Amino acid sequence: MNGIVPIVRHLILCEDIRVDPTNPQQVSLVNLVSRIQSTSNPPYPMSYPQLCVFVQLTGCRGTGRVAIRITQPDGTRVSSSAERTVNLGTDPLAVVDLRLRMRACPFPAAGLYFIQFCYNGVSLAEEPLLAE
Repeated sequence: MNGIVPIVRHLILCEDIRVDPTNPQQVSLVNLVSRIQSTSNPPYPMSYPQLCVFVQLTGCRGTGRVAIRITQPDGTRVSSSAERTVNLGTDPLAVVDLRLRMRACPFPAAGLYFIQFCYNGVSLAEEPLLAE
């Protein structure tokens, strides 16, 4: 692992990410997500089946640990995915795509949450998600 921190160009939440089997560079994001709604009774706590995070990075060099975190606005951590080590290459001008998936995402109550992309334990970018 190195001390160089990549720059997040894009962070997009969706329900699924599909990769073209004949061309792995072609990726389709399925059902972009900015809000979710519980259909259970009672509605909360809720376990959302799956969230996917598509991240594009630049300024990359070497390897690092990546994960997804769900937090509340006050910074309280609700959940985290397992960290995984990724090789981001050696070309700082290249754009590197990462596809991360988190299953059974817990949401204890309705309200605002943040889905964070973490690199070596530090949040580099986040997107709001409203649970209704």
